[in-house]
Amino acid sequence: MKVSLIIFAIVAAACNLAAQTPLDAPEMEQTLAAGDFSDVVKSVWDVVKKGADDYQDEIVSRNEFETTADFEARLQQRHNDIAATIQTFAESKKIGQRLFAVWMRATLVKYNADTQIYTITSPTQILVPPSAQNIVTTCPQNPYLVLSETNHKGYKFAYLLLKTKPEYSWHVDKETAKKAKYNEGNVFFKVWFRFDLSKAFAGNQGELTIVPVKIALINKSDNTTFWSDDIIK
Repeated sequence: MKVSLIIFAIVAAACNLAAQTPLDAPEMEQTLAAGDFSDVVKSVWDVVKKGADDYQDEIVSRNEFETTADFEARLQQRHNDIAATIQTFAESKKIGQRLFAVWMRATLVKYNADTQIYTITSPTQILVPPSAQNIVTTCPQNPYLVLSETNHKGYKFAYLLLKTKPEYSWHVDKETAKKAKYNEGNVFFKVWFRFDLSKAFAGNQGELTIVPVKIALINKSDNTTFWSDDIIK
């Protein structure tokens, strides 16, 4: 009996850990794989989407005995309640203060010894929820990252990815370029993101904004930073 209880406790603990996402961790800055960051984005998106959907349900549920004034007052109160719920979530998870750094594999395409320019791309695509009814997913315009939405067999998909037009050009001396090429399997872009929920529920639509804050090119094997740049402060 005691053995069974111990096994049950271990299984329950494992299930609880599996159910947690990096968003539940206390750290103010976390470094994640692309898939783990996708889970974080989905967790935040779900909260905003639920609020927008709940409000839409209120709009279409006007009681026949409600006056226009009563209906509008009820909608305004419901809007305030939903906005407060999203704000409470953001404060409880410290959304505005947290940074999520994501590894994106670097592909060293070609080095031009005359100009000392290394052309680099990344095959990593960070899956995020696409814009849908009652909610939009956005990424502010910037020099490095873009949010791309595609349709495949009737389904919408959205990804955060490194811009390829123009491709990233790394100005680097020949010896450093050679070392980077030799260690290409360990060379990654590291991109820091934060969430902006300041417009999470405006009007009758939800909005999730994913803000790229900083980018760096790093050799993970020895933690050498070849280059870094601030994106959006």
